[in-house]
This record gives sequence, structure tokens and C-alpha cells, in this order.
Amino acid sequence: MGIFFKWLLVAFITLHQFEAASQSFLTTAPAENRLKLLWRYCMDNSISDKDSTLTHQFLIVVANTADSLGDTQLQAYTQYFRMCYRILFSERYEQHFSPGDYQTAIAVLAKAKLWAQKKGFEDIMASCEHYTGQIYFRAERYGLAFEHLLKADKAFKEIGYDKVPAAAIYLYTLGLDYYQFEDYDKALDCFLASSSYPVYVSRIELNTLNAIGLIYARSKHWDKAASFYRKTIAKAEAEADKAWVGIGSGNLGNIFLSKGEHDSALYYHRINYIINTPKDAPEDAAKSALSMATVFVRNQQSDSAMLYIRSGQHLAETYIKDVTERMKFDKRLFAVMIDFYKMNGDYRSALFLSDSLSIIIDKLQQKLDTKLLNRAVEKVEVDGHITELALLESRKSLNQLQFYLLIATLLLIIVIVSLIFSRYRLLKDRQMQKAEKEKQLLSTEKLRAENELKDAEERLTGYLSTLKENTIQIENLDAELHHLKHTSNTSGLLAAAGNMERLVSSTILTDEDWRQFRTLFEQVHPGFLSHLKERFPDLSPGETRLLILTKLDLSSREMATTLGISIDAIRKARYRLRKRLNLDKDSSFETVVEGIN
Repeated sequence: MGIFFKWLLVAFITLHQFEAASQSFLTTAPAENRLKLLWRYCMDNSISDKDSTLTHQFLIVVANTADSLGDTQLQAYTQYFRMCYRILFSERYEQHFSPGDYQTAIAVLAKAKLWAQKKGFEDIMASCEHYTGQIYFRAERYGLAFEHLLKADKAFKEIGYDKVPAAAIYLYTLGLDYYQFEDYDKALDCFLASSSYPVYVSRIELNTLNAIGLIYARSKHWDKAASFYRKTIAKAEAEADKAWVGIGSGNLGNIFLSKGEHDSALYYHRINYIINTPKDAPEDAAKSALSMATVFVRNQQSDSAMLYIRSGQHLAETYIKDVTERMKFDKRLFAVMIDFYKMNGDYRSALFLSDSLSIIIDKLQQKLDTKLLNRAVEKVEVDGHITELALLESRKSLNQLQFYLLIATLLLIIVIVSLIFSRYRLLKDRQMQKAEKEKQLLSTEKLRAENELKDAEERLTGYLSTLKENTIQIENLDAELHHLKHTSNTSGLLAAAGNMERLVSSTILTDEDWRQFRTLFEQVHPGFLSHLKERFPDLSPGETRLLILTKLDLSSREMATTLGISIDAIRKARYRLRKRLNLDKDSSFETVVEGIN
């Protein structure tokens, strides 16, 4: 009983708030703005998803307010909202019906349309048609969806969109259906038209501006796309919607990245990354992280690139749940990482990821082929429904000649359908050719990387072999000099000393020789030096050289010959390094080196 009374108390307070809200924002508003304000209030508060009793009571209060104001339009739409309250303002209307049951929602709208027809409310009749089409679209009944959507669009045009309340919403949602159906030209027409009518809901305006930018970007109209992304950002800032400021900035950053303007790309992607990690749109922040990593790779900034690669990967693993979207992200991720490893000379890792990238490209191609085929079938279904509708209308109102013209139109559509399938086959062939080219390119890159790695290994092996031979010769010459010092053969002594000096000079690594040697070493042993630096950040250049030569399994004499110092100096350097690394008596440099991978 206590819980029940608590619920009653909450309901009473909420109802009182609803009643106060309706009184405040409707009674003080100009007549031409009342319906717009009501619509925005219902959308912003998702009243379809609230408690049904409270929602009905709220709409009754609104109806009474409309009566007291003598506002007939507000009265009509309030009644319409009451009849369809579970559909019009819901984040997901399906939650209020049994799973798979969209027919009940269709029946609710049909009843509302019949009521509107009796009352002579043509705009509400068209609205019922529109939302019926939206329900069919969500149920993937695309033929029926576009049949109702186009009926609604025709009715709105006959009334005049400028006289239809919430025209921007109807045009936006129709455009979104075309966009999801990949008919981008029609989608763009709808979005542009939507942006020219009064704004009822700010987030729909943001979506509209952003969608226009996306379509222009697809066709590489960079300046137009950038213009609408900037409008999106400006509107989001005016509405204090930080998430959309970030999303718009990320999309604008993509434009600059495509144009090669890296500083601007980095600036806008960083805005999106900071705002949406990990808040309202972390999946969008993950994509911006990859874009920033791309810029840093191109600028040869290894540490920054890896930081954002790891961050983007973490965000994607946590927030990108759709399988296809995750595969698209991984495709971008692997491409960036391949470039990263190539930049650092780590060709083995690049080769490994090239194989993984090929697998993802193949899987995405399979999904694309399936999607193209499904879209072709769906378009045939839509065209069939539209033609059938046109034929039915023609029999009612057109003469025999016009009817035959429609038959000719049907035949033309059949031809167009055939062309659609032909285009599908052509598009599939092109996609296969593109995928094959990508595979060939990856194969070429893989072969080139293998050859470079093999060449580096051979050159390093050759150098070490020459070093060992020279060390043996130096030992022999040193023994010969020692012997000649105890004889009177002065000329032989001078000749042997000269030979030894030349041999030692040719064996000692200069700074330039060492840079070339280090490059070969990093190609053959990728990651060794970076991991060495992470584990022992305070090593001097000389100590680093000593550990590199230890990694190559050189003897103390060979190290001394390479560095141009005595064996005793090598022993002292190893002793000092042992103390610095805190190695005990049982630990050797070889063990330390082998532990660094």
C-alpha cells in the first residue's frame, strides 16, 4: 500500500507539472507558434514513452487550453496526438506493441485517418499516411512503405508544404528513408527542402544539416559539404549540444583530411575526440582517433600516432557493437597500422596485418554484394507497388488513352528494372575488380617488404662476417708485430704495422657507418631499440651500442674492433653497465638482451 500511495504522489506531482507546463508555454505564446511549441515539447519529452495515464491527462489539459484560447488547429492536433500517442513521439514505438506486431500500429493510424477525413483535416490525413509509411519502412515492407510515403508527399504538395505544420519533420524523415535506401539524389532534395521550413525540433535540424553534408561529401563536393558541416556546428553551439558540436567537427575534419590539409584535419578531429570520449558519441570519437593517427603517421610522429591508434581501438572495442560497422573500422585501423609499421621499418608486422586486411576486405565485399542484390530486389518491389497504385488511380480518373500510357510506363519500368539488375552486375564486377586490385597491391607491398627484409638480413650478415674475418686478421697481424718487435726486420715491422692500421681503420664504425648499421639492425630486429629504451630509459648512446653488439652475439674482441677501443675498455664498460642495470652475479648481458623482444 505504501508503494501504491508513493506512485499516486509521483503521478500527481508529474501531472501537476504537465498541467503547469501546458498552461505556461501555450497561453503566453503567439497563436502561430502554439502548435510548434507543443510539438517540440512532445518530442523533447518523448511523451509517447511516459505513463499512459499521465500522457492522456496532459493532452486533456492541452485540449482544454486550446478550447479556452479558441485555437481550432491546436484542438485538432491535440486530438490527433491523443489517438496516436504511442506512435508519434516515441523513441522506439515497437516497445508498446507485441514483438513483430506492426499491424496494430497501422490500425491506430487508419482509425485516426478516418476521423481526420470526416472532420476535413487534410493535413492530418496526410500525416497519418506518412507515419503509416514509416511503420512499414521499419518493418522492412518497403513497397508498402513508399506507397504510403508518396501518397503523403503528394497530399502535402497539394496542400502546400508551407501550410503544413511540421513540414520539416515530414521531409526529413522521407529523406532519411531515401538515404537508407541509398537513393542519395532524392534524399538530398528532401533534406534541402526540409532545411527551408520552420524548425520544430532542433535535433532534427542538426541531423538534416549533417545529412546534407554527408551526401555532398560522398560526391566529393568538398566546399558544399564543409559549408553544411559548419552550419551543423554553429547550430549545435547555439543549442549547447556538445555531442553534435563534436560530430560536426569530426565530419569537417574528414573533409580536410581528404584534401590533405592535415593541420585543419587534426584541429577538428581533436575537438570531436575530446568532446565525445567517452560521452555521447564515443564511436564517433573512435573514428576521429584513427583520423588523427593517420595525420601523425603522415607527419612521421610515431609516438602520437600509436597513442591515438590504441585509443581508437579501445573505444571501438567498447562502443562499436554493429558487426559491419566494426569491420569497416578495423579496415581503417589495419590500414593506418600498416603505414605506421612501414614508417618504423617493422616490415614483419606490416606483412602480418596486410594478410588480416585482405580478409576484412573480402568479408566486406561479400556483405556489399548481398546488400546490392537486396537493394535491387527491394527497388523492384517498390517500383511494382508504385506502378500498381498509379494503375488503380488511372482506372478511376483517367481516360483510355492515359490508361494505355500507364501501361507503357509499366513496360518502361520493367526495362528500367532490367537495367537496374544489369547495373548491379556491372557494379559487382567493378567491386570485384577493385578488390582484386587491392589484393594485388597488398601482394606487391608484401613481396616488396619481404625483399627489403631479406636484403637487410643479408647485408647485416655480410657485415658481421666481414667483421669477424677482419678481427681474425687483426689478431694475426698483432701476433706478427709482437714477433717482429724482437727481430731486426725493421722494414717488415713497418709494413705489418701499416697493414694493421689500415685494417683497423676500415673496421671501426664512423658515425655515418653506425647510422647505416643501426638502420639495418632495426629492420632485422624491429622493436628492439624502442623496447630497450622503455625498459632502460637512461642508457647512454655508448651503452646502447654495447647492448646492440651483444644482441648480435659478438665477442669482446669483435666489439673492441668495431668500436675502435681496447678489449680492456670493453670489459670496463660492461662492468659499469652491469652495476648501472643492477645485475647480480648470475645474470648476464646475454640474458638481459634476450629478454627484450
